[in-house]
Amino acid sequence: MIKKIILAAALASFSNSFAQQGTASPYSYYGFGDKHFKGSNEIKSMGALAVFSDSLHINTLNPASYAKLKTTTFSMGASYKGNNLENQSGKEKTTSGSFDYLSLAFPAGNFSVAVGIMPYSFVGYNIQNTNINDQGMTEARQYIGEGGLNRTFLGFGYKINKNFSIGVDGAYIFGDTETSLTKFITDNGEGVALDRGTRYRYLNNYSGLNVNAGLNYQQPLNKNLTLYASATFSPEMKLKNDQEKIKSTVKLNSSGSLDEIDSSNEMAENEKMLLPTNYSIGAGIGNHLKWFVGAEYTSTQTSKYNSFYAYENASYNDYMKIGVGGFYTPKYNSFTSYFQRMTYRAGINYENTGLIINKEEIKGLNANVGLGFPVGRFNSNINLGFEYGQRGNTNMGLVKENYYGINIGFSFNDVWFKRRKFD
Repeated sequence: MIKKIILAAALASFSNSFAQQGTASPYSYYGFGDKHFKGSNEIKSMGALAVFSDSLHINTLNPASYAKLKTTTFSMGASYKGNNLENQSGKEKTTSGSFDYLSLAFPAGNFSVAVGIMPYSFVGYNIQNTNINDQGMTEARQYIGEGGLNRTFLGFGYKINKNFSIGVDGAYIFGDTETSLTKFITDNGEGVALDRGTRYRYLNNYSGLNVNAGLNYQQPLNKNLTLYASATFSPEMKLKNDQEKIKSTVKLNSSGSLDEIDSSNEMAENEKMLLPTNYSIGAGIGNHLKWFVGAEYTSTQTSKYNSFYAYENASYNDYMKIGVGGFYTPKYNSFTSYFQRMTYRAGINYENTGLIINKEEIKGLNANVGLGFPVGRFNSNINLGFEYGQRGNTNMGLVKENYYGINIGFSFNDVWFKRRKFD
C-alpha cells in the first residue's frame, strides 16, 4: 500500500508543486533569495535541530541520522505562510504556499540510503519606490522577482557502532529566476512626467553541486537518559549561472500597462556564484521515545557574498542561528489513549541573517509548535506544525515582517526488503 502512496504522491508533487511561489518577502531580492529550510516539518517544529535522530523519521539536516532508520521511510510535506509587511509608510499583507520536501530512505545493514528533492530557495518580490536622480529628476522604480532553486540529493549513512554514525549527502542544485528593474521619470524637474522608461530583465539559470557531511553520537547515561551530540559541515562550493540580460525601452499605454518598443540582449555564461561554507554543532538529552530537549548553533560564511554581489547600501556579515527545542510523547505504546501516543513538539530559534541594509542588521526570531498523530502500522505518523516569527525592522526605511505559517508532513514506515515466510 505504501508503495502506491509513494508513486501517487511523487507524481502529484513533481507535476504541480514546483510551480508554486514560496515567498513574498522583499528580502528575497538579495542573494539566491529566501533560503528554504531543508529539514522535515517535525524537525522544524522542534526548533530546526539537526542533532536529534530516531528510527521513525528522516532528518535531512544531518545525513548521519539515516543510519538510525530501521524501516523504509517515506516523507513529504507542504506549508502555507501569511506575511504582514510593515514600513514607515504603511502595511501590506501577502500569502504564499510551497511544497517542502519529498524523500525516501531505507536501511541496508549498517548502511542506509536516502534520496529526495526539495526547494533550495525562493525569489518573490514586487518593490516600488521613488528617488531624486543626479539630474534632479524624480525617478520611479519597480523591482520584480520570481522563481527559485531546487535541491535533489542522494545520501548515505553508516553506523560505525551502536553509539556513533557518519553520513554524507551529495546534492544537485538547479533552478531559474527572473528579475527586472523598470525606471520611469515621473517629474523631469519642470513638472512634466515622461511616458517612456527603461526596463532591465535578468534571466538566470543556476546549476551545481553541494555536499553536506554529518556526525551523530548517542551515549546512554543510565536506563532512562541518553546524551545526543551532532555536527554537520558543508564546504564552500560554486554554482554555475547562465544569465541573459535584456534591456528594453517601454511605453506606458492608455490602460496603464507597459508596451515594449525595442530591446537588446546580452548573454553571460558560466558565471560562478558562491555557496558558502556552513556548519552546525548541537547537543541534547532525552529519554528514548519519551522526551528530548536540545540546542544547536549554525553558522554560514555569508560575508564572502560581498565578493560576488554589489548592492546599493547593502552588504553581508556571517550568518548565525541558535535554536532550542524538543518533544514529549506521554506513552507511545498506550492501548487506552490516542492522545498519550501523540507527540507534542515545540522550539524557538534566533538568527542574524548576515544581511546589512542601510547599516541595519536584518535579524529574526521564530517560534514553532507541532503535533504528531500516529497512524497505521510501523509507527507511521502525520505531523502538523504552526509557526510565528518576525524578521527585520522599520528603521532606515526598511521592512519588518511578521509572519505565521501552517505546515503538514507525512512520514510513512514500512518493511520492503524482508523476505516473507508465507505468500
